[in-house]
Amino acid sequence: MVQPSYLKHLRVLFTLLCSLSLLSYGGWLAYTQFIQHQVTKPMLAQTRQAKIDFEAILFRDPTGAGPVSNLSAMDLLNVQEVINSAFSAVKFTEPQALIALQARLIDTAVQLNLAPQQIKFLRSAQAVDFMTFRAKRAWFNQEVEKRYHELHSLDGLLAAFPEARGQLYQEATKLIIDRDLIIFNMAKALASADSRLVTEQDIANARVQWQASLSTRK
Repeated sequence: MVQPSYLKHLRVLFTLLCSLSLLSYGGWLAYTQFIQHQVTKPMLAQTRQAKIDFEAILFRDPTGAGPVSNLSAMDLLNVQEVINSAFSAVKFTEPQALIALQARLIDTAVQLNLAPQQIKFLRSAQAVDFMTFRAKRAWFNQEVEKRYHELHSLDGLLAAFPEARGQLYQEATKLIIDRDLIIFNMAKALASADSRLVTEQDIANARVQWQASLSTRK
């Protein structure tokens, strides 16, 4: 059925008003962000993408699927809030929180009209497995850092975090070995100053000095 001309004019006018409102809000938001934070290229890129996606939702044809977003499932999974939420759910053994996070991701993907195959991935068990795997690796890195600063070894850590097997664990092992070598050389320097062999006390003193040097660097 052919629409009356006045309805067409009203639709054009409504679209124009929405566009002006969006631009005004975008300008205000950009200004407030500018006066609070330094504007960087990644921030500008995110702003442009958010504007594109918001416009896609605002002007989507209600009778059709509308334009498909060029965002991917990984773009949503790599949002820092998602990473932090998954980490918390895994670390504190809250599987329901992880399921709720997946539901939020799916809802966001639908709202942004991601491609069907991207939404399908977010609905899959693989998406949850990915978030769990990445969270456990991040947790492993956190534990390594803690043991590094507290002068502990990595004993038992690989059994608790099999996800770290391979290059990640090798790099962590090298980090601990390098730390212990630095401490031993510091102990040698203390012993050499008195022209004697290294003692357990020298190593203990070197460990204290090494930890003190970390505090100074913070």
